[in-house]
Amino acid sequence: MPKILFTRRFRKTSGSHLRTSGTHLKVRDYFMHCLQHPRLEPYLYFTPDSEYEDSEVWAEVPRGRIVREIAINGYDTLFLTGKDWKLLPKTYKGKAIINLLQSLEQCDEAHWVFRYLKKPAYRICVSREILEAIRPHVAEPAVVIRNGIPLELFHPAPNKNENTILIWARKQPELGERLFQTLQQRGRAVTLLRDYLPRAQFALRLSESDLFVCLPQAQEGFYLPALEGMASGCAVVCADALGNREFCMHGQTCLMPVHGDYDDHLRMIEHLLVERELKERIQQQGLTLAQAYSLENEQKQFYRFVEEFILN
Repeated sequence: MPKILFTRRFRKTSGSHLRTSGTHLKVRDYFMHCLQHPRLEPYLYFTPDSEYEDSEVWAEVPRGRIVREIAINGYDTLFLTGKDWKLLPKTYKGKAIINLLQSLEQCDEAHWVFRYLKKPAYRICVSREILEAIRPHVAEPAVVIRNGIPLELFHPAPNKNENTILIWARKQPELGERLFQTLQQRGRAVTLLRDYLPRAQFALRLSESDLFVCLPQAQEGFYLPALEGMASGCAVVCADALGNREFCMHGQTCLMPVHGDYDDHLRMIEHLLVERELKERIQQQGLTLAQAYSLENEQKQFYRFVEEFILN
């Protein structure tokens, strides 16, 4: 039974908030996929400065599967994201490597992580955009496995609060604050989130909200929040971020203002508030599309991947 080692550095941010990200969540999901596979034996290494004990992200990981050292010789396969390569000793060579690519910046020749694309590995890209970006730079097999989300957690509430607005501004706090202040002055029922919330709390906020305004970076490898909003039955407002193009379709599953443009964001939010038919159509189409992005579908694709490249 192949042993797979996952590696993570998980640090607190300011105050008592534990830092999480889409990458942490997906590494956790892939660990759990391996744990549920009858022929895989996963283990998880945290760096000594990690503070994972109180984080809900890792709560389901059996403590007996967490190891204190990277004893490379004890494993058949390594599961890495971009920055994890730095944690490996030189003795890792010769091991099978699964490299999860979540970010488009890893595909930029000017970024320091880019050099790891030259390392031999089987690569999982979370979007077609990432696969196309790395194709000229890798010789080994690379596949697209689109991110899944827990649909049992992200779903609409029985009765949404009509015309309530939730703004998720962690990556663009200044734009989020400006939109919040204006909408509040106009008497809109608006909530601004700047920091991470426990997943269940975040999902509850989404389920009760009518509109969800998420503010991605200019380039995202996938962008989970927009899809989570759709699964929660929200009318989503989200700018183009490259990796979200498969599920963010303007006028169909969301409205897509110009990235970083305050006026365009405000115009589209107000448009949804007065055009009820458009809002409800976008909510329904987004909700329908999101059903294809379940964790179960992600797991099935991953199992096909390991059957072909790891267990053959």
